[in-house]
Amino acid sequence: MKQLINLTTLVALALMTQYANALPNDVEKPLEIQADEASFDQNTGEAIYKGNVFIKQGSIEIQAEYLKVSTNTTTRQFSSLEASGSPAKFSQQVDWSGNIVISKGNEIRYSTEDSKLEIIGNGYLSRMDNTISADHILYMIDEGTFSAEKKDTGRVSMTLQPQTPKATK
Repeated sequence: MKQLINLTTLVALALMTQYANALPNDVEKPLEIQADEASFDQNTGEAIYKGNVFIKQGSIEIQAEYLKVSTNTTTRQFSSLEASGSPAKFSQQVDWSGNIVISKGNEIRYSTEDSKLEIIGNGYLSRMDNTISADHILYMIDEGTFSAEKKDTGRVSMTLQPQTPKATK
């Protein structure tokens, strides 16, 4: 009987640990937008925001001078956000431990359908103290993978932090 209780406790702890490390589900939260100007075309599902634009959706925050929001007119779901500025900035909490992705660039394209972030022109991305700079960065948020390239002069620059050794008993 004691083994059954121990096994049940271990399974319950494993399930709670898995839940505690789940990513926030930002795309199910409302999209809150502030700007100096706004326009919306219900026929195309396209909204344009200009001047001191600030977007919040769950833990996602975007700052830009210009923003285009594309919405599927049938489902009324946001499909993409295209922001530009000097620079445009994007941040999102990626786990319950408080780790945040921070990025900036001349243009930021965020596809909510496939959790893809594209940073174009003077791109920078930081996640858990690892950083990358390049003209073009493609970051797959759910997978935690990216690709980067320098299209003009120069090179891709990365800084990767060493793994910290696990505590031994």
